[in-house]
Formats: sequence, C-alpha cells, structure tokens
Amino acid sequence: MLPDFRPGSLSASAREARGGVFRTTLDRRVLNQRVLGGALLATLLAALYHHNDPFERVALPTMAVLLGTLLATLAFTRAPLLITQTVGLVVGWVYLLAKVGYVLFVMGDAGLPMLLNLAPWAGVLLASHLWTLGPQGSAHLNVAALGSLAALLAIRVALDPASAQASVTGTVLQMLLAGGVLLLGQRGAAHRMTGDVRRAVLGQDTPGLDALTGLPDRVTLERQLEGAYRQSPEHLVVAAIAVDTQEPPDLTGPNFQVRLSAHVSRVLMSTVRDQDLLGCLGDGVVALVMRAPDARSARAACERLRVRVASRPLDGVNPTVTIGLVYADGHLDPQALLRAAEDTLGAARQFGQNRVLLGPARPDPDGNAENLDALFA
Repeated sequence: MLPDFRPGSLSASAREARGGVFRTTLDRRVLNQRVLGGALLATLLAALYHHNDPFERVALPTMAVLLGTLLATLAFTRAPLLITQTVGLVVGWVYLLAKVGYVLFVMGDAGLPMLLNLAPWAGVLLASHLWTLGPQGSAHLNVAALGSLAALLAIRVALDPASAQASVTGTVLQMLLAGGVLLLGQRGAAHRMTGDVRRAVLGQDTPGLDALTGLPDRVTLERQLEGAYRQSPEHLVVAAIAVDTQEPPDLTGPNFQVRLSAHVSRVLMSTVRDQDLLGCLGDGVVALVMRAPDARSARAACERLRVRVASRPLDGVNPTVTIGLVYADGHLDPQALLRAAEDTLGAARQFGQNRVLLGPARPDPDGNAENLDALFA
C-alpha cells in the first residue's frame, strides 16, 4: 500500500466503516473467469450477427468452443493461471491473424470495412499482454504477434507487388505502426511507474515522507488526520504501533533494530487497506488511522494486525509490535487523538511487549505495571 494523500481517502461517506484492517482484493482467478465469460458472450453474439459471413461461420464458433474450454478449465481445475492467460491471448491472436489474412488474400479492398472494425481490437489485445503477463512475460508474445502481422503483410506484397497500393495494405501497415507505438508507450509508462513507486516506498527525494520507512512523516500524517476528522470524526481510530526491541540472531549484525523497523513498516503497508493511512512518528513508532464501527472491532483489527506482523520473520526473528489505540468519541480533537494514542502506547509498553491496549490510558508515572492489569481484561 502506498500512502494515500487524497483528502477523501478516509471519507465515511465514500466507504462504510468496517472492523477489518486487512486489504481485500478480488481473486485473480475469479477475475479472469469473468473476463473470459464476457469474451465468450461477445463471441456468441458476434456469431449470431455475422452468421452470413463464410469466415465468421467457421471462426467464431471455433473461438467460442476454445473460450468455453478455457473458462471451464479455470472454473473446475487448478491449472496455472499464467498458462490459461497465455493460451487465451494466443487464441485471440490466432483469430485476429486469420481474419487479417482472410481480408488480405481473399477479400482485398472489399474487406476494408471488416478490417477497420477489427483494428481497435488489435490494439486492445496487444495492450492486454502487459496487463496479464507483465513487462517481462509479455515481451516474447509481443514480438510474435507483431512479427506474424508483419509477415502476413510482407507475404501479400511479395505475391502481388501491386497490392502495396491497396487500401487494406495501408490499413494493416497502420495497425503495425500503431501497435509498435503502443508497446513503446506502455513500456515507458511501466518503467516510470516503477520508478515512482520505488521513490514513494523508499522516500527518496519525496518531501513529507520518512526516508527509512517511506511512510508519511509526522507533519504530513497530522495534516491528513485533521482532514479526515473534519470530514467526519465518527468511527475514526488512531493506533500507535511500536516495534518491540529484538535481539538479532547474529549479535555482530549492525543496525538490526533499524532493519527490523523498516521490515515491519513494509509488512504494515502490504497488510492494511488502501483507504487506511500509515505514518511514521519516529523512534520505531508508526501510526495507523482507520475507521471501525466500534471500539471492540478496532481492537480486534489491531490484534489481527499484531499477529500478522509476528508471522513475517526477518533473518529468523519473528518481529512483534505493541499497539495503543484510541477510538474517537467526538470529545477529542485530531491532535488530542494522536497524543492519546501515544500515551496509550506508553501505558501498554510499561506492562510489556507484544500486546494491544485500547485507551485512552496514560503511563503510570511510578512505573507500577500492576495498576494496568485491568486495562487488558
């Protein structure tokens, strides 16, 4: 999760308050089933619409059978998703190349309307390589697809040099050029996004971010908390999370606690929901701002977060965190909420490590941990 600096990122009207703190994403297999289902439906409708075309009478039913087979494979087997995605893209390209070949070698300029209807989908299919397979996995399929399209065009011109002046030849050439520009633009955008993400996560040359954790610094977090409070103080939760001191497995390892803090920050960023906010308060303490329906749900969410952090070891050490949280009741302003969460964290750390304390609570000035027993009941 990258820090969300949008003013409405924690708007109660935009999202219902929930007790969970873990991010929820749609299963990729289910998503691909829906995409294939939509493609199958579109193919069946096209088959009904183009039932008089001799090419489509054969190609579209064949493609529908192949898409149905892929859909059944995804739904009823555990076949690797990468394989089914690749096969689906290959099926799409076989259909597209067969149709281009049919227009070039059989219909000629009479098939220009069919080719113009096909051209936008060639771009969509080419772009989907990066969406599904990623920059590295899509490279070979990109070359194969554009190379096959160029080969069809070259064969047509070689067999009939006069066809170089045909409208369909110019259209296919434009499809090739547009595909090349699209691929270059996609790769440039992917590299730029990768750099932006790296700088945001590492906090490099980015004002308002902590250099070690890549999280918003205290000033930025306070500003975002004030904005969320102004929108609605209801269901607002502020949790102060401290990384507990751990002994490294190799006592000669330098800066283990610093590495541990950065590791825990990464775990937190990958765990909490996109609408939640994380910020660095300094000295190994992170603040989490979220919404929950009630104080009990907020505490349960922080307990699950504590367990999740402990399940992600670093160099054989299971990190632990101590959490002090405060549930907004409308009587505390944003600054008071943050201070109350930090005070509650201090009270929890007096009692020990690896625990969650629901406040507000203050540390015992005498250091008497027994007085805090009731808070953890």
